[in-house]
Amino acid sequence: MSEFSEVLHLKDRDIVWRSVEDEIVILHRGDWEYLAVNETGALLWTRLVDGATRADLVSLLLCEYDIDEERAVIDVEAFLTLLSKRDLLSPGARDTGDGADR
Repeated sequence: MSEFSEVLHLKDRDIVWRSVEDEIVILHRGDWEYLAVNETGALLWTRLVDGATRADLVSLLLCEYDIDEERAVIDVEAFLTLLSKRDLLSPGARDTGDGADR
């Protein structure tokens, strides 16, 4: 399976999150650190709740913002890298914990 078509999910068991105005505030239960993401990150985050591919996320940015595909790919990769470094992302099957506030 291509990395671009791999379905990604949030690690629901490890996180608690809330939408606050145009941002998402995330608490990682493993290290008890907070992360806040801006409006664009919040858009991507809420799409990842039910699982999304990189292609889905790029398409979402292209629909919502006046940017070209190259910029959308760069932004998606930067966001996914941030989530991976914070251990918030789970490739493949959905992590069915009870931590997310939907």
